[in-house]
Amino acid sequence: MQIRQDHQEPKTYPLSLENTAGSFQTTIDLNQELAGSPIQAQIEISFDQGQSQVYPLADYQIPLDKLKPQVQVQQEDRTLHVVISRAQTLEQAQLLLNHQAYPLQQISPALYQLSLDLPTTETADIQLQAFQQGHEQILYRKTFQPVPSFNQPPETSTNTADPFPAIYPAPTYPVGQCTWGVKRLVPWVGDWWGNGGQWAQSAQALGFATGSEPRVGAIACWDDGSYGHVALVTHVNSTQAIQVKEANYNGQGSIRNYRGWFDPSRGWGQLTYIYPPGR
Repeated sequence: MQIRQDHQEPKTYPLSLENTAGSFQTTIDLNQELAGSPIQAQIEISFDQGQSQVYPLADYQIPLDKLKPQVQVQQEDRTLHVVISRAQTLEQAQLLLNHQAYPLQQISPALYQLSLDLPTTETADIQLQAFQQGHEQILYRKTFQPVPSFNQPPETSTNTADPFPAIYPAPTYPVGQCTWGVKRLVPWVGDWWGNGGQWAQSAQALGFATGSEPRVGAIACWDDGSYGHVALVTHVNSTQAIQVKEANYNGQGSIRNYRGWFDPSRGWGQLTYIYPPGR
C-alpha cells in the first residue's frame, strides 16, 4: 500500500496476510505523517506474471484536532535547541527559562524553533509552554544543572609545536568523518573499528584498556545509539573539562579544536575513553 502527501514521494507499507482465506491488512499511524493536508492512498497488487494493478482509495484528511505536537530538545555545550513540529493547532509557543519568557520563532504553520544559551552559574528551570485556542499547556519541563565555565590554564612550555599532528593515513574511514579525523591523529587506531559509537567495543575486543577517566592522548568515544562520535583528548583539567581535536563536529570536515574547554559528559550518549597502549 502506498500513501502520498502533497507532492512528496510516496511511502510504501507492506500488507500482511491475515488468514488463509487470502485476507491482507495493514495499520498506519496517520499521526506519524506530517499532517494537515490530504493524504492520497492506493493499493498496488503485483501478480506472478509480472503484471500489476493499482486500486486508488479515497483521500483522507487528517483532523487537525487529532494531531499531537512533537517536541525535540537537544543540548549542545551551553546551547539548548528546541523544535516543535506538527504544530498546526498551536497559536503561540514560548520557552520559560527561570520564569523568563522567550518566544519560539514560527518557521511554518507546523514548525517552531528556538536556540537559547543556558546560564553557567545557576540551575536552569526550563518549561516549554504552548497556547491552543487560548488554553495554556506545558509540552516539556526539565531542570538543567549549571554548565561550568573554564579558563584555559597558562601554558607551561614555550614549545608551540602541535603534539598531535594529522599525519597518519586513514584509507579505511570516510574522509571528513570523525573516525577519519582521529585515525589521522593516532597511529595505534585500527583500520576497521566501525562507526564512532562502536570504537570502544572494538578496542576492548583487541585488548585496549578503556575507562571513564579522561587522559591526554586517549580517545573519547560517545555512543548515542546511532553512529556515535570520537575525538582525541589533548588537554584535561577535570572529568568535566577537557579539550579535544576532532573532525565532523557540527558538519565541519577539517581536524581541529572546535570547542575549547567543555564538559564531555553532556550529549552524544554514553562516554567511554580508549587509552593508548601501555597506559
